[in-house]
This record gives sequence, structure tokens and C-alpha cells, in this order.
Amino acid sequence: MTNNIITFMRNRVSQPSLEAPAPSKTEWETIIDAACRAPDHGAIKPWRFRIYEGAGLDKLGQVYWQHAKSEVHDLTEDKEAAFVKKAHRAPAILLVYAHIEQHPKVPAIEQIMATSAAAQQAILGLNALGYGAMWRSGPACFTQKTKDLLNLQETDQIVGLIYVGTPTSTPKIPEETDFASCLEWVTE
Repeated sequence: MTNNIITFMRNRVSQPSLEAPAPSKTEWETIIDAACRAPDHGAIKPWRFRIYEGAGLDKLGQVYWQHAKSEVHDLTEDKEAAFVKKAHRAPAILLVYAHIEQHPKVPAIEQIMATSAAAQQAILGLNALGYGAMWRSGPACFTQKTKDLLNLQETDQIVGLIYVGTPTSTPKIPEETDFASCLEWVTE
């Protein structure tokens, strides 16, 4: 491992302000191929990816709107555009979810963790190609209503919506992590 890789990892930051272009189809395929190399107990390959671009963002925005209406009953129809617009905060959104299967040795949580590792691999791949990314989730990612709206199975679990595009500004170097406060050495 070289110091360049460590520096790259340390300098990765979320990019909330993104514009076109997003990755090309070939770049997406390269990124997803690398993401599929994440650690995977049992070689289950539980990760699934779906890319929303163009008019697909409107469809995802409708999912946001329909979910919001199911949760907040007094939402008025004039709020629809604002919810659909949320899907256009970036030129592409990568939905990452775990397709969980019953397995005698690999519980669902490990399959979700493997999928989360694949999501992080995708983010590092995006950054390596010069794109910015912002991993978003929230309560809507954990409801059956959202799964239904996205045509996911009941056993699937969303791990995030990764907003992707070209950063509109140079990211600032992240602050020090204070890793010592979350590290414990056990030597005896």
C-alpha cells in the first residue's frame, strides 16, 4: 500500500453541491465492478445498484413525494414540485441496497454490512475518477412504503442514495479525525 492511497482516503469528503457531468456508462461500469470487490462473507454478493439519471430522477422524485404524502397526511399538492426537485440535487443518484437472502452462516446484518462496504467502494471509485458524491439516507430508506415505491422486495434493505456529479467547488481538506478517541489497544 502506498501513502498515496492513504492520503486519497484521508482527503475524501462528501460533496453536497454537484452538477453535470455525472459518470458515463463506461465509468459507471468500472465503478460498480470495483464496488463489487467489497468484503463478502459467504460470497453472497448481496449488493444491488440502481442508477437514476435524466427522467429517471423525476421517477425517484415521485418516490420521495409519494413517501412524504404517506407519512405527512396534511401535505398539500403544491409541495410536490419541492419533493421532486430533491432528486435533482445531482445529475445522477446511485441507489444501493442489500438483497438479503436466508443463509445458515451469514446473517442479514452481515449482508447489509457487505453492501455498505460496496457503497463505500463506489464512493472511492467515484472520487478516483474525479466525481463528487454525497451519501444520503434517512427514515424513508427504512420503510416498507419506500421499498414498495421502488419495487424492492420486502427482504431488501436500502443502505443509501448516493448523489453523484461533478463538484461545483474545490473541497476543503477534512479536519483531523481525532481517531485516538475511538481507538483502543489491547495488548495483554
